[in-house]
Amino acid sequence: MELGIFLMPASDPSRPLAEVIDWNIEVIARADALGYAEAWVGQHITTPWEPLPSPQQIIAGAIGRTEKIRLGTGVEVLYQQHPLRLAAELIQLDHMSRGRLMFGFGAGGTVTDGQLYGLDFAKGENQARSREALEIILQAWSPDGPGDFDGQFWTTRRPKYSDNYYWHLKPYAPAEPRIAFAGFMPKSGSLMIAGEKGYIPMSFNVAPQHVSVHWPSIEEGAARSGRTPSRSNWRQIREVYVADSAAEARRAVVDGFAGTFWNTYFSVIAERLGIADMFRRDGAPPGAKVDAAYLVDHGTWFVGTPDTVADQIVDQYRQTGGFGVLLQIGFDYADAGAREGWFHSMELLATEVMPRVNRLIGA
Repeated sequence: MELGIFLMPASDPSRPLAEVIDWNIEVIARADALGYAEAWVGQHITTPWEPLPSPQQIIAGAIGRTEKIRLGTGVEVLYQQHPLRLAAELIQLDHMSRGRLMFGFGAGGTVTDGQLYGLDFAKGENQARSREALEIILQAWSPDGPGDFDGQFWTTRRPKYSDNYYWHLKPYAPAEPRIAFAGFMPKSGSLMIAGEKGYIPMSFNVAPQHVSVHWPSIEEGAARSGRTPSRSNWRQIREVYVADSAAEARRAVVDGFAGTFWNTYFSVIAERLGIADMFRRDGAPPGAKVDAAYLVDHGTWFVGTPDTVADQIVDQYRQTGGFGVLLQIGFDYADAGAREGWFHSMELLATEVMPRVNRLIGA
């Protein structure tokens, strides 16, 4: 199992955007130095709790400070710009990274972002627009380049090429094996697309028994195109914090920014959508409030000493049938007094937890 980090990025809304940018690039650089395999950066416009509108720019800033880590858009929301422009920009970024770029795509889940573009999520307009955009991007990345396309939302035309004017842009290396789609709900349409197209499937941070229901969706999608999906491609996203003592880890999460982010922001989303129960582990009290303390104390979040966290990761591995990359959710621990605890957690996860995990799953 490889280790990566997923930067939504969960950020303090009072922090200046310049500092948010600096913190997330610093986290990616530290992840690279610790041997993390990949880092993914999210995209949102209308939520100050996840405030980065351009994952590409964060990745561009991180390229010069890293050497090996794969860098992914997590995700580029496809309805938000012209697909030919996005195809060209990603090609350029791919060359800047010398092929370390990974292409996370999605239709977006932030309703207020869609409202900026005049889209009605209830009618699936973001989904329809995004499907068209992906088709155009894949056409642009094909050997023949972009051609004629007449869709409901997008229209493109093959240029009248001459010796000095033509579509010259190609990804640094084959792109399709590096495309990813992320899913959250049971019977996720995005995960079915990942299975059908052979893309990387990414499962968000619900309780392990709910993550396990994602694999049948991936298999169902794969069956449509006669594919056999590989569990080594499957990414699972999880809150993880490791410290030298269980009390120290719990305090850093429940009383720190991870707890604030959940209690003030994300739990409100879960309650509004009626999905709070998806974060309850089997055997956890069914009637209690799903706050950060509940998630830590009942094992939905993996918080504790290296041995405890390793055992929790192995348990999720076994409950879900196996997966290839664990993506730790990143949080805003940029303040003095918190940052070193976060970086120590990353170090313990990379150097103590993951070697133990791989010994246990290998055995």
